[in-house]
Amino acid sequence: MRTRLLSFVGAILATTAALHARADEPAPRIAADDTWVQCPRCRPGHWTNDPTRAFLSLTMDAGYLYLKPRFSFGYGEPFTIWGGIDAGPIVTPDYAGGYSGLRLEIAWFGLRAGARAVHAFQHQYLRPQAAYNLVDLSQITGLASDYVSLEAEMEAAIPAGPGSILVLGTASSVQFVPAGHDLYEENLHVIVSPPAVYRARVGYALRLLAEGNAEVGVVGEVIEIPDRKAQAYRAGLVATFKIDDHLDAVGRIVVPITGPDSIGFAGADYSELGIRYRWATGHNHVPEERLPPLQAEAPDLISDGAL
Repeated sequence: MRTRLLSFVGAILATTAALHARADEPAPRIAADDTWVQCPRCRPGHWTNDPTRAFLSLTMDAGYLYLKPRFSFGYGEPFTIWGGIDAGPIVTPDYAGGYSGLRLEIAWFGLRAGARAVHAFQHQYLRPQAAYNLVDLSQITGLASDYVSLEAEMEAAIPAGPGSILVLGTASSVQFVPAGHDLYEENLHVIVSPPAVYRARVGYALRLLAEGNAEVGVVGEVIEIPDRKAQAYRAGLVATFKIDDHLDAVGRIVVPITGPDSIGFAGADYSELGIRYRWATGHNHVPEERLPPLQAEAPDLISDGAL
């Protein structure tokens, strides 16, 4: 009896010792050579892997009360270095229309020139006066606001330090407006006396997160309205978050600071508050990537540079 008891106790002790020894052993590590990652997230230079070619692309902006698909036929590397033609409809609760023109993009610099046709649903031509308020903006004149805006625009995001310097310049000529009338320009969100109106914007956006796929910045701008002998000043925030190589979340809200009119939020630029999807014919997806040996372990979820 004693022999069986001792044998049973010995077996328990041996099992316990074996489990304890295993607990002290380091966890098995997956060999780096066998670790593969399907990389659906954004990577710098994703679109630069494409060959130079003729292509058809789509940039779809959809968000809070707007839909703006833009089709482009061009030559080069889509969304990176290319030149071509833009065309697309624009639909919002305030107006419908379309835009067509030429575009050139070189890395962080872009230039476009074209025409925008607008039919306003809510705003009509305005009787000229020195200043306007929301009541004036809503006046019924019996003349629906229809016009064509000839536009030229330069935009740049110049890499500088931990972010980018943002520069935007726009020159517009509003056409086909009856003589003796002003109007609310639906793209710039200001009341203009045709034809000329100019915008200049500067700012800085800071790159965030480990992959640098988020940007948040501040901007300020001035809009010159020569025929009204007036300037409007605005300031606000811009933000971009790259969800993957094709999909971004975008936001922009630039509110009035001072100007000739008191039209409240109607004088703010909030034309981006949604998502942006990009697609191009002949696009080559980068194949699966093998992690470098030092990155084979689980990555840190919080970067030193993240907020």
